[in-house]
Amino acid sequence: MKSRLILAFVFLSGCFFALSGCDGSAKEKAELQSKLAQLEETLKQTQSEKNKLQADATRLSQSLDKAKSELANVTQKRDELQKQVNELATSRREAQTAANNAQARIDELTAQLQKQAKVISELESQTNTVRSVIEQLEKKLDLASAR
Repeated sequence: MKSRLILAFVFLSGCFFALSGCDGSAKEKAELQSKLAQLEETLKQTQSEKNKLQADATRLSQSLDKAKSELANVTQKRDELQKQVNELATSRREAQTAANNAQARIDELTAQLQKQAKVISELESQTNTVRSVIEQLEKKLDLASAR
């Protein structure tokens, strides 16, 4: 757009100078001078807009760089957190395995305890039976010795 305006400015300036040498009327000269002034004003406005756009582009570029930096930081934090999540998941699986193994051992020991309790109960029953027989024999012995 800048190059078009400059080209138009140069063209109109050339026309102005070319026509000013002709036997043109003062009216044509005034019109050309007016158009030249308008073109100069338009050129100034265009340059001003260009400067503003360049400032905006610089600001946007800085903002983009900042956003990229923040994204890199967030990505790094996410990766660190993901690593922690993976470690925790592994620890959880290991703890679950250990808990399952412990429960299996508890179940095994409970079954063994129940068997031993049953054996103890049977032995107590047999002991009671033996004591009862011994008491009866002692009574018979006492009766036999008393006779």
